[in-house]
Amino acid sequence: MRHNMYDHEAERRRYSESVRLAERLGHPVAGRRPTTQSQPRHMEESSPRLEPFFGGFVSQDQDEHDLDNHERSIPIAAHAEYFRLRRYAEKRHRISCQWGLIDDQALATYLLCQQKTLNWTQPAVDFASPLDFCTCASINIHHRQVDLVDLLHRRPSQLIAFCKCTPDPIRLMHHGYFACSVEKPRSAFSIRLVQYHHLLWQASAVSTSAFIQSISTFLDNRSDSPLLNRGSNWKRRQLRVPFTNCIDLYRRILNSQRKLLEDGLQLTKADKWASKCPRCFGPSQTEIKQDTEEPDVIVAMDGNFQQRHYAYASKDEPREDQYPHSFLPPSKISSDVLAIEETEASAVGINPPCSDQHKAANDTRDESTWDKCDDNGLFASTCRHDVPLMHLNVHKSGEKLYYPISLLRNILLDFPSLKLGVLYDIGCHLEAHIRKRGLLSDRIGDLQFGTSVFHAYVHEWSCQVKYNPRLNKWWGLTDGEGLERYWSFLSPLVSTLRVSTRLHRLIAIQTRSDYFSDHLLDSSANWLLDKLKNAEETIKEASAALRQIHSIPNPYLPGSCYTNNFFEAQWALEQEYHLNFNQARESQKQELGRLLCLQDELDEAWESVVPTPAQAVARARTCSDIAAQIRRQRSKIQSDMIIDNLTRAQCDLLWKVWYSKIEIRQRFLALVEEKQPLFQACRAGESTTLGTRDNQRLVAAVRKRADQLEHSLENYNRRTEAFIAACPTHHPPPTIQYSELLRLQPDDPFWNDGFFTNGNEPWAIDIHTQRGIRQLASYKRGIEEKRRLGWEVRRTMHWVVGRHELVWSLLTGLCQLSVAATPGDLPVQLKPLLEHTSLSSNISMAPKILSGKVLLHSHLIRIARLQVEWNENIAEVFNKTAPQSDDNQLKQKWNLQLQNIKSTLRFGFLSGIPGDLHEGLLQIFARTEDEEEEEEEDEEDEEDEEDEEDEEDEEDEEDEEDEEDEEDEEDEEDEEDEEDEEDEEDEEDEEDEEDDDEEDEEDEEDDDEEDEYLADINAVAQIQMAEDMLANLSNNSN
Repeated sequence: MRHNMYDHEAERRRYSESVRLAERLGHPVAGRRPTTQSQPRHMEESSPRLEPFFGGFVSQDQDEHDLDNHERSIPIAAHAEYFRLRRYAEKRHRISCQWGLIDDQALATYLLCQQKTLNWTQPAVDFASPLDFCTCASINIHHRQVDLVDLLHRRPSQLIAFCKCTPDPIRLMHHGYFACSVEKPRSAFSIRLVQYHHLLWQASAVSTSAFIQSISTFLDNRSDSPLLNRGSNWKRRQLRVPFTNCIDLYRRILNSQRKLLEDGLQLTKADKWASKCPRCFGPSQTEIKQDTEEPDVIVAMDGNFQQRHYAYASKDEPREDQYPHSFLPPSKISSDVLAIEETEASAVGINPPCSDQHKAANDTRDESTWDKCDDNGLFASTCRHDVPLMHLNVHKSGEKLYYPISLLRNILLDFPSLKLGVLYDIGCHLEAHIRKRGLLSDRIGDLQFGTSVFHAYVHEWSCQVKYNPRLNKWWGLTDGEGLERYWSFLSPLVSTLRVSTRLHRLIAIQTRSDYFSDHLLDSSANWLLDKLKNAEETIKEASAALRQIHSIPNPYLPGSCYTNNFFEAQWALEQEYHLNFNQARESQKQELGRLLCLQDELDEAWESVVPTPAQAVARARTCSDIAAQIRRQRSKIQSDMIIDNLTRAQCDLLWKVWYSKIEIRQRFLALVEEKQPLFQACRAGESTTLGTRDNQRLVAAVRKRADQLEHSLENYNRRTEAFIAACPTHHPPPTIQYSELLRLQPDDPFWNDGFFTNGNEPWAIDIHTQRGIRQLASYKRGIEEKRRLGWEVRRTMHWVVGRHELVWSLLTGLCQLSVAATPGDLPVQLKPLLEHTSLSSNISMAPKILSGKVLLHSHLIRIARLQVEWNENIAEVFNKTAPQSDDNQLKQKWNLQLQNIKSTLRFGFLSGIPGDLHEGLLQIFARTEDEEEEEEEDEEDEEDEEDEEDEEDEEDEEDEEDEEDEEDEEDEEDEEDEEDEEDEEDEEDEEDEEDDDEEDEEDEEDDDEEDEYLADINAVAQIQMAEDMLANLSNNSN
């Protein structure tokens, strides 16, 4: 025993000496060894273990998986681990800074080379010739072997010249390749290969490993020898990590290109929102609302906890400036977090029953899963067109209240006068907290809350009356389920992003989101037309149903049939009741019904068996307890116990029917929730997202839920029949069959519990009134949808026409600008583009102008394609919706731009290659601008002539009034004047006909002149192309 004590003390002294030595050397201590019982436990807290992170340091509570407990307890292992992580973090930080130093130069080089090589359709083949801008002496130029990988071939150990004046990655970009490292790259991938991968990844989310493996195998079959590691005769190169570096570089270039375009166009915050979704945020100057409270924009919000990230996968901490453009950084959320914490006391008493139905509303589920994660998911918002607007990274928490508050606050911050409709799964819960806590107090009047349509069934009927968008005004036919479709689109990224770095995760989500937004923008016209047809069909069906109901006599208004005014009055009464009803009192009645049903079930169970003496005693005790609970519950209800002249026994039957219906609802919701995976969107070619085992489990669970629902329905129908037999003169509760129950919609009258609370009100008991209310609501939602579609189609047209004019004006200015221009000679509108820091690496003006041209030309191609693809459908929606005051001017601009685009496409002047500017494109658009000016001048002349004619008409009317005062003297003269006027009118008609004929002849001449002009341009272009071909042939022959 003494020997063991001696060993223990010696071991403790050795350990303490090692710890003190580590502390003197400046190393943090991981903690005391768990086997040393006498070691104080507070040492771990007093000296937290800091670990180096890329972009910051975090404490030990953020590191759960890097070392096991035994390694942490050994000082030398902790020292080694610390230095390993520090070296790794320093290396990553150094590499990141090196890439950051050349990001602007990489963008400028990318744009310049894109223009010179026509988007790398003419790749370089000579790697030995020096670059034009290189000023290094021959002694400073050295050659190094680089493995070049292209889409169709590869060049192992290609000798390439490098110098000191140009960074290696920039020199490789001039040769058409992205370097895999900043310093002395040994591998490079062609830019067109990376471009292709980017497009493929956006469309299919293919993994980097799979893509590299496929391209390597493809090139192996077309190469004499495999690509091997340096110094190895058999080991193949592993290209996944180098290719990932190229992908990161390309994504940074695209992000910088987007910023350059926004700054060059001088876009405001409203313009940037319009670029995301012009249907929501486009110009809206002349819109007419039925009510000033009608929302201008409708957004939806939701959380996703599949897109989480494992803590052990990476330890990087993204900086604020590294967050993608649609992600709110933590600094923009902190104020809302503090506001929520400071108002906790005000939130006492907020307990909407609907919020408990949503698993995402709390953090108590799957806590073992959350322990492994640092980023638990995403919270995002989309507009009603499913376009992602903003994202929030959920870090070590659940779906907290401050996430939706932050999104709303930041949206409203950019639009001081915007009316915003908000659809959220628990919109009732959100509005209650905002009002009770006093959040967003300065803009609460600009917000309207609702629940998403397909989640409405989870809410109590009293909640649906207030928040269901199908029942309440101003929502149109918006469903609020855009985020479910967006999450489904992001689902292929779940597995890969859980083990990526945290920064890569955010960037990948942003890149995929941008592709999703672009796809939705392309299909905007189709979406508008489909929604218009749906709205017209809804209006047609609701009108037919209302006409049928209007033919039925109204028992509550003898001598008349049902009318829309009656339905509106009943809906107002129903809303008023649910707005002021006492939830506690109704809950007491439902609880009494539960106890009475429980008593009946126990009686039936005991009657089916012969009890033993012990069982008889237990039965008596149980019955006594339940009877006592029933008495206490009756005393709580008191005078409200007897309603509608029913006896106590009849009321008991009514409460049992009510509770049975509540039980049906709970079983129905459980079945619907269980079947949700069957309705999740699948990728093309898949029938389900479940595997075989999960599918079998789901089928078994669904069958179990279905059996429970069917049993509850049998109890409900049996108790309903008992109530009808006991109260034959009372209005009967609704009955339903199992097959009908499964087909019910969330707003079906069956779910209305008004029968149990307002037994004499038509809205509560009359099926025709209930159906009429819903059909009238459907009709109004269709009218609202059609009106909103009229706004959205004009916002879209205004946006694209304005963007077309802006881009073309800047592009024209660049083409007219001399390459010898100095910064002082630059036009004001071109300075933000040409003097941008991203182009500062270009010393002379010529490369800046070329870079600006390729950037603007690429955007012009995008806008022109949208206008051509949209034209047919957008014109149909435009013509079928309510007009606005500026429709003629808007339509004229649209048609004129479209005519120009089609002319340039017909003659091949508008190339799809960024930077491939054709001279004919500039001439056609320049001629169009002159025609616009001439038309404006002609319109002004016509207006002046009309004004003069109006003045003459007024003078004539005054003369006629004077002549009428002298009727007796001038009767004969008036008759003669009338005859003269008739002759003059005949002459004027003949002159008008002649003028019309002359105008037709002039129009024909103009058309002929335009065709001749375009033909001349085409001929000139063909001559130029022929001369270029001859020049190229002569050069090749030489």
